[in-house]
Amino acid sequence: MGHVFTFGEALATFFVDDGAPSDIAVAGAELNTAVGVARLGHRATWMSRLGDDAFARLVRETLASEGISPAAIREVPGGKTGLIVKQRLTDDLVRSEHYRSGSAAAGLTAADLDGVRLDDVDWLHASCITPSLGEGPRELFERALRGAADRGIPVSLDTNHRPQLIDDAGLRDAVDDVIEHVDTLLCNEEEARVLTGLDDPESALEALLARGPRTVVVKLGRRGALAADDTGVHRTEAVEIAPPHHPVGAGDAFAAGWITAVLEGRPIDGALRRGAWCAARVVADPGDHTGFPTRERLDEVAA
Repeated sequence: MGHVFTFGEALATFFVDDGAPSDIAVAGAELNTAVGVARLGHRATWMSRLGDDAFARLVRETLASEGISPAAIREVPGGKTGLIVKQRLTDDLVRSEHYRSGSAAAGLTAADLDGVRLDDVDWLHASCITPSLGEGPRELFERALRGAADRGIPVSLDTNHRPQLIDDAGLRDAVDDVIEHVDTLLCNEEEARVLTGLDDPESALEALLARGPRTVVVKLGRRGALAADDTGVHRTEAVEIAPPHHPVGAGDAFAAGWITAVLEGRPIDGALRRGAWCAARVVADPGDHTGFPTRERLDEVAA
């Protein structure tokens, strides 16, 4: 099994139902993907900065329970860990409020990679949330992707646009700065439109592929997903396991499914199907990654 390295911000997540807190968990796009990778039997290392608060301890407990290496985590004395409050307004609508300004992870810099060994890493995964956090995180993002590519390590990038952190032009700049280092670019239909100006997903897919990645994936929600590489365009239908609880975490789960399938030598169609299946499993559960399947469950359905 492979070793996947990723980095980014973790946030404590409070769930509010009927006006009262109902649960607390850990979230963060790259961390969600690391959880998925580990549950599917691969090794995952996640790098970040955490505060010295109770939320940071919750993150560390989550990492330990999921078997994710904490070796690349730095604790910031007096720092704070970011927070999300998710309030269910209706069965289909969840409002999220982020409290991450000035978080420990916002202080990440390229120097955080000093001493981090990538010699035994088989895959590096990143998202555009990290460069959206500030100049230091952006420098880290660029150095990490460039360094992985220089070592011949495959790189996947999930655009993961957060408009409250970065506008459309900023997202395009973040992608343009690193796309030459990216092997697999993952985005949803709206992000593909933002990056290319094209409304048709297949046209956007081909335009993005022409910029250099070996593979581009465009996720279409309930309409499945498309992928393109030098063999052509591939499609998978969406998977329905249970009524969706909320869509957050679907893209992170898709990335974990895709990455592990590719590391296991699956063809592009198989990677698409596994990504779609993992996404469906996660959205059937209220947490961002709590519904992620184990390797045993994956083997049962041969995804």
